[in-house]
Amino acid sequence: MMQENRTRPLAFDGTFVKAQMVYDARNYTTSGVVTNLSDEPMYIAGEPIGVIPPWRSAILKDGVITKGKCASVVHVPEDVNLGGVVLDGWKWLGETVPEFPKRTPLYISPKDIVARVELNPWNLSNSPEPRDELQQFDIQLNLWWAPARTDAVIHNTHSFIELHTQIFGHGRIQLFKDAAGKEMYREISASPGDTHDPIVWVVDKRTFFYPWHRGWTDTDCIWMAIEFHPTV
Repeated sequence: MMQENRTRPLAFDGTFVKAQMVYDARNYTTSGVVTNLSDEPMYIAGEPIGVIPPWRSAILKDGVITKGKCASVVHVPEDVNLGGVVLDGWKWLGETVPEFPKRTPLYISPKDIVARVELNPWNLSNSPEPRDELQQFDIQLNLWWAPARTDAVIHNTHSFIELHTQIFGHGRIQLFKDAAGKEMYREISASPGDTHDPIVWVVDKRTFFYPWHRGWTDTDCIWMAIEFHPTV
């Protein structure tokens, strides 16, 4: 029998952002942006009872998870000098991506593998042409920080399926017809507690096709990347 309410700090838990995982939650009280990192609904105490669907999130304030398989809880306790988050072991993206624009202030936290899941990637991505196939993925989390009005650079390649949960501030995900970003055809808003739908087309079990897209911050922002990495 699984032990209930198992918790551990996430790799990016620090001074400016508090972050932990909770597994097999039962009547677990917590506060922060709670992201359901499982394919089962998560139930929140209330009248009537609330539901956080699979791969979605909500803000809880002394809320009680009555039943949940796997979730992250991320909280910004104080926003004064929040840019100091980059001192908690974070890196400017250009340190690992040499071609990254040197004038773009985009910072990434340490990464953490939090679970292994088996799911159908075509169903996860809401594909109009689904296949009846399951696949194993490692779920990896990390945070991003950028100040207001940051263009997080247009790109269209990932070797994994990606979602984002907004933790702090307000921004957008913008989709374009080309790499130049001259024609935007879709925009997804991002406010605290939001997790967006996937924007990926699953070609096969290891090939993922993305539109040209970028993150854009309207205010200072912290968001969490949820990455589904194929295990084989």
